[in-house]
Amino acid sequence: MKEKLLRCKDCIWSRDWLRETLSGLCLFLTLVGLDGGLRLIYRGVGSTAACSFRSPIPWIFTLCWAVMLTSLVRLLPYRGQRIAIRVVGWFNCTLFLAHALLYKAKGTFFSFSILIFAGDGFKFIDPSYLQVRKLVWIFFLCGLVGTHLAVILVPPGRRSLRNRLITLAAVPLCILGINLNVQLNLTSRLQIHFNIHQASLLYEDFTSTNDCVLLAGMYQHAFRDFCLTYGVYDKFGMAGSGDTVKALDAWYEGKEPDPDNQWTGRFAGKNIILIQLEAIDTWMIDERFMPNLYRIQQESLDFTQHYTPLYLDAGTFNTEMIVNTGLVSPFTGSTSSMYSRNDYPDSLAHLLTAEGYTARAFHRSGGDIYNRGVIHENWGYEKYYSGADMGIPDKELDFDTELMRAYDLMTPTQPFLTFIITYSAHGPYADSAVSERYYDFAAERLPADTNEMMIHAYAHAYETDLFLGQLYDRLEADGLLEDSVLVLYADHYDYYTLDDNLIMAAKDVWDKNLITRTPFMIYEKNTPGQKIDKVTSSYDVLPTLVNLLGLDNDGRHYVGNDIFSENGGYAIFADYSWYDGETYWNALSEETPSEAVTARNEELRKRLQMSWDTMRLNYFSRE
Repeated sequence: MKEKLLRCKDCIWSRDWLRETLSGLCLFLTLVGLDGGLRLIYRGVGSTAACSFRSPIPWIFTLCWAVMLTSLVRLLPYRGQRIAIRVVGWFNCTLFLAHALLYKAKGTFFSFSILIFAGDGFKFIDPSYLQVRKLVWIFFLCGLVGTHLAVILVPPGRRSLRNRLITLAAVPLCILGINLNVQLNLTSRLQIHFNIHQASLLYEDFTSTNDCVLLAGMYQHAFRDFCLTYGVYDKFGMAGSGDTVKALDAWYEGKEPDPDNQWTGRFAGKNIILIQLEAIDTWMIDERFMPNLYRIQQESLDFTQHYTPLYLDAGTFNTEMIVNTGLVSPFTGSTSSMYSRNDYPDSLAHLLTAEGYTARAFHRSGGDIYNRGVIHENWGYEKYYSGADMGIPDKELDFDTELMRAYDLMTPTQPFLTFIITYSAHGPYADSAVSERYYDFAAERLPADTNEMMIHAYAHAYETDLFLGQLYDRLEADGLLEDSVLVLYADHYDYYTLDDNLIMAAKDVWDKNLITRTPFMIYEKNTPGQKIDKVTSSYDVLPTLVNLLGLDNDGRHYVGNDIFSENGGYAIFADYSWYDGETYWNALSEETPSEAVTARNEELRKRLQMSWDTMRLNYFSRE
């Protein structure tokens, strides 16, 4: 047997044409296997029939890309070919694994748009995120083996001009195949399942990463995602925006401002303490684990139908940005400079500092994380205070109660705007210092069959609640509570439990958009508590505060509306689905929309598009 294997090896190694063929075949099969494996493993993730594993559309894309990449590699000389095979193989193995790991952690596949936030996200990678299905690791290892075989089989020496020309001819044929697949198959396939409006959203705007990966395959998705994220189409004049500024002018001039109402100016001149609650979900507000927040909620304007859509993968920064500026970031094509250099004259901090307020921001993370040290100042804050600036020891950074070290900085000469981002409820939960301290406390108060991750979640929420209680008591003792408004809201639902089905059951909802319902309350000591069931979203917070504080701003430049006006009343989700308290429209459904739904679709899409164009063009710098 050993002799036969040696003879076989000698036979292969003595024939350059055979080695060349086998090398190309190994790379081709590796690329096809990675894409097919991803769509096989996650074949139930797509929300539409158009994303079926058996659909020929992604297979055509994948075969074209696999042939084209293999052909391009084979055009190179010996050394270049070996390097290129490693680059192509390892990159796509990594891309395959990134899709799987991110889906495990966040329930969504990888997009290049998350890389501008990767510096922060990578700091919170936990071993629990690596617990993906065994098939993922099998395909990943097969990809590495296939890449290695393709490298060692490359024959030395130069290929003939004839062979190179034949190989080169495959490239334009593959490009033609990709474009024909888009025009003849993909577009028509989408229009079978969706109306033209929805088809455009799904592929043209890439509103659903999961659906797009399954619909177009890993390579076509990666190519288009890269081009959209980094503005390649714009740079090459393939997506012109000649009249965009005029369109924005017309949009803002024609937008109807929210009229004054009984709440206008109700809290004028009061201190504002804006508290963004990391991962505090609706089901966590329980007297056993969050008695202080529970009490505050009962005495607040409690918005019971508040939603926090995740437009950006960086959930905390996503909401931080929206609440402070009233704008929604582009899903693709955004850069960190968009937040640190653009003009935001209508941000909360800029509006209040113009009224004589002192504005300061506080969070345990360093100013380099998400570039907050620069971004918050650009939004109008005097300074961003990190954990180090607050004097919190490194080993205590996870504990929100340590924020009280900065209490004096948080309450400067009145009036003031203080923006606090909590942290203790941040994941991952396993082996965390917060769980080590409070896990037993939470477990003792829950049924024995409670899910392990939910026990951790309650334990983490308890530490956040301790901070809220200490802050409230200190404000009251110092006589500041009478003159202050507490605005408390979550940055996102608690996806650190790593099980959306579990959270949907806890919230009694059936859709992953509706899972984003989160707490939002406004507390003012002399205002009686009441439940407000109008649907609200993150982008409604700022225009509502502008109205309550009686600030000189008509709200035209915000995506949302003053909650107390008759306008607004809907949540727009990242895939353009929406909910208004009565109707939930799933933009990826196969249902034919009514005229009213179609009109609403266009209106809400326009709101987001105008926000994106405003940010991309730095529109306010032109005024």
